[in-house]
Amino acid sequence: MMPAVIQMLSAETVNEETIFDIEFTEEHLAEGLYCQVQFEVSAKAGCDAVGVDWGDGQSQDWPKTSRTMAHNWSVRGRYRVRLDRRLRWFRFTTAYAIDSASGSVRATVRPYVNAIQWGDFVESAQGTYCGWRGLRGTVPKWGKSITTAFCCYQGGANLTGGFPKWGPSITDCTAAFDGCTGLAGPIPAWPKAATDCDQCYQYTGASGIIPAWPETMASARSCYQGCVDLTGAWTDDPALLMPETMGGQTGAVTCHDDVVKDAGEALRALFYEDWGWTRQRPQ
Repeated sequence: MMPAVIQMLSAETVNEETIFDIEFTEEHLAEGLYCQVQFEVSAKAGCDAVGVDWGDGQSQDWPKTSRTMAHNWSVRGRYRVRLDRRLRWFRFTTAYAIDSASGSVRATVRPYVNAIQWGDFVESAQGTYCGWRGLRGTVPKWGKSITTAFCCYQGGANLTGGFPKWGPSITDCTAAFDGCTGLAGPIPAWPKAATDCDQCYQYTGASGIIPAWPETMASARSCYQGCVDLTGAWTDDPALLMPETMGGQTGAVTCHDDVVKDAGEALRALFYEDWGWTRQRPQ
């Protein structure tokens, strides 16, 4: 009986829900207005709906047949929204301040949003919070079933903290943190089956050394562009630092300057003739 108890205690918790907080202030809700927030959403295969708790006392099953999901808030405050395990993917699209009497749109607004948790049944984080000007807070760990992080937090300049460990199923890391200038710290190891990381850490506060690319990685264009705090790489062997097949190219790789343009000088030096003659530095 004891081994079974130990196994139960050591088992990793499964997150059933995907959660975010949404907050409305006087910037978003003036007297006589309500705010409608719209999303794109899809349910997992075999599910007819996605369950959602809007955090204001209202819950519903959003039908799979309706790709645009929307909800109205009329009282200022912070609400915790929960999407159940039937969720495959969702993305913030827009929000409007609407006149309660006439129903006419007064303004496009961006309520404050904090990402709290990814459910372990979500399959895609593609563009979920991309470009949402009200996004802030820290980045939660990735869900176990997410396969793509394409542009997930792109442009989230008000995000703070570090970069979470990549989820085990992620293959596409393209532009996941592009433009998140408030994120900083060391870069975690790439997912084992990652194929694309173009612009992934572009213009962030990433620091320390860059990790090895897995053999599956095919493209890394502009991956570390503008990362001035990077200090080097896991290796100084040119053949390992930038595999010759990266980006589908054959022979000598010609996109080093694209990968590390405007990055830290200590890192850039590894990619050019001042170490190992891997490529002539552009003038």
